[in-house]
Amino acid sequence: MIGFEVHLNGIMPMQQDLRTISRSALFSRKVFPVIWLTLTSFMTLSFLYHAGGFTIAIFIPLGMIVFMAHSFKRSYAGVANRVYDNGDSLTFVYGKEQEIVYLKDVMNVNYQSMVSPDKVTLTLRNPSARDHSTNEVAFLPARINWVTGDISFKHLRRKNRLVDELIERVDTARRHVDNAG
Repeated sequence: MIGFEVHLNGIMPMQQDLRTISRSALFSRKVFPVIWLTLTSFMTLSFLYHAGGFTIAIFIPLGMIVFMAHSFKRSYAGVANRVYDNGDSLTFVYGKEQEIVYLKDVMNVNYQSMVSPDKVTLTLRNPSARDHSTNEVAFLPARINWVTGDISFKHLRRKNRLVDELIERVDTARRHVDNAG
């Protein structure tokens, strides 16, 4: 039985009844930066305390903070909090906002696996409804095998069966549109 909940866009099916194909970005976006900032702040205060004043070593933790802010902004910009599989479409959840992307509207599926975090970026035919300036949506894929993630040394990439299945489904949806049109 599928439940319903009311959103600004009208009545939508409840998301817990659908298959989740992404992992949560909560730890990577919220918890880890707090831990990083706490440690670098402690390091900065420790340098100041033990040096008895200003020292050139203060630039090391400050550089770490700048590096962290830049790399996290690059890595997690536009990443959805959750992605649900609706069969012929995917529902991207960004906080309280939702966006439905139909598989037939996806031009390309890019899977970056040997980076941290591994990320799936979908290039859309039309700009995203949430952000009119870009035609890409991204999410962190769910991991099948937590430790190794099915590493393929032949192709030098980490394989993910959910992503491979998504690529095939996108190709099938595009073929159906091409044959119908």
